[in-house]
Amino acid sequence: MKRLQFRNKSLPDNDSIQTELSFSLEENLSLLQYTFADCDDFISQMVQFDYIQGCIFYLSEMASDHALKEIEQGLTDSGGLLKKESSDDIRVSIRNRFPFSNINNVRSLESIIDHILIGNTVLLVDQIDQAFLFSTVKEAGRSVQEPPSESLVRGPREGFVENIGTNLMLIRRKLRNPSLKVRHLRVGRQTNTEIKVVYIKGIADDKVVDEVSKRLSLIDIDGILESHYLESIMADSRWSPFPTVYSTERPDRVCANLLDGKVAILTDGTPFVLTAPAVFVEFLHSNEDYYNGSLIATFTRWIRLLGLLVTLILPSFILAMNTFHQDLLQTPLLLKIAASREGLPYPVLVEAIFMFITFELVREAGLRMPKVFGGAVIIILGLVLVSQIAVQAGIIGPVMAISVSVAAMVSFILPNYAFHQVVRLLGLPMLLLAGFFGFMGILVGLMFALAHLVSLRSFGVPYFSPISPGRKEGWKDVFIRAPWWAIKTRQPGLDIDNILRTGPNEDNP
Repeated sequence: MKRLQFRNKSLPDNDSIQTELSFSLEENLSLLQYTFADCDDFISQMVQFDYIQGCIFYLSEMASDHALKEIEQGLTDSGGLLKKESSDDIRVSIRNRFPFSNINNVRSLESIIDHILIGNTVLLVDQIDQAFLFSTVKEAGRSVQEPPSESLVRGPREGFVENIGTNLMLIRRKLRNPSLKVRHLRVGRQTNTEIKVVYIKGIADDKVVDEVSKRLSLIDIDGILESHYLESIMADSRWSPFPTVYSTERPDRVCANLLDGKVAILTDGTPFVLTAPAVFVEFLHSNEDYYNGSLIATFTRWIRLLGLLVTLILPSFILAMNTFHQDLLQTPLLLKIAASREGLPYPVLVEAIFMFITFELVREAGLRMPKVFGGAVIIILGLVLVSQIAVQAGIIGPVMAISVSVAAMVSFILPNYAFHQVVRLLGLPMLLLAGFFGFMGILVGLMFALAHLVSLRSFGVPYFSPISPGRKEGWKDVFIRAPWWAIKTRQPGLDIDNILRTGPNEDNP
């Protein structure tokens, strides 16, 4: 028979158990008790069915009390199993005795262990080499609610939760099509975390789907506690600060990406779902862009792009202007800046770095602060207060305090938090380049960043698509958001076969 080798180092190296159930209840019972040794929450209860003996197994903290009571009621009801030796007759009798709509049968010990660990109850009967599984998983966790990190003015108010079954239900409720396919995996030697790969057959590229499944199956790690574990391991460029896999808490965003031909990765225990391939421009887009009019959404995207530039280069621009390029300022403004800096002890670069670190300290403190004291508002107020005190104390100049504070506030305009963190941290090397080389340093930094973005790939798809390589049809949903009747194709950069979003008619040949 096949053998299951224990990974637990506390067991001897030669310890192994049979993976196929035998006809002997005593032998099967000893194997399970050996597997769950020293587990005080592992319950095994012997039961008697006329002339046949059985035993039920479950984890007391994982199984639902209500479902266990139904099983207990089925065990105490009058009438036993059929006295025939046919396993088919016994299976029918068990289905009639217990009030469960779906009772599955398995023959391997690995399957039994997996079901017990997720909260199901297992019934073993003597003289039968198969187990009966009852769905008794205890429903735990929070209910579906609006995700706090991606709130919208207009749009659905539901977000993913920590239960992977609920998350899959939220997706299927929006995409009611049998073409929505799900692949099931388990990752993590100790955690056995449940992973689901979701895609739409006929839209998603089969090569991308296979590549995602392959990378997940090759992951060999002790545990997966959050989806970022998968994101960092699967990334094409592991040393790049830019995220090459998109993460979101919104089912509508995941469904929109699935309709574009992407693949979704659901991880049990986290509300963040990954979608791949990811491109740079989608980190600047919000779901609300597609729930508003075209003109309003386009204007919002340009404002968001302006906020990206302000966050990235405004402090560096002010620093370079004050240090190397004073001749570009008008004389009255130059005199005011010079007067404000009179008597300050430190160079402008030191002031900028001080303000940058101060903001990071205040932001981190605000994130760890109890919610009753506020969130982002406390961060901004704390930064403004520290800036004002530092200016009044004569430590930094007011111009640099204003520029860093504005850049810090504007950074929250970016809709994706992972991308927001990258852009915010890129401000530090930009400050150093501006402090040592002026405008030339800023230009060189931007050129290196752009060259890096162009060179990135996400599961083989160019990260800067459809800008580079240029796809004119894809520009309708990049810097502008064209009306839905004008967006006839999916994202061209994904190179999928089913590119048409709308069906052919007289208006859309």
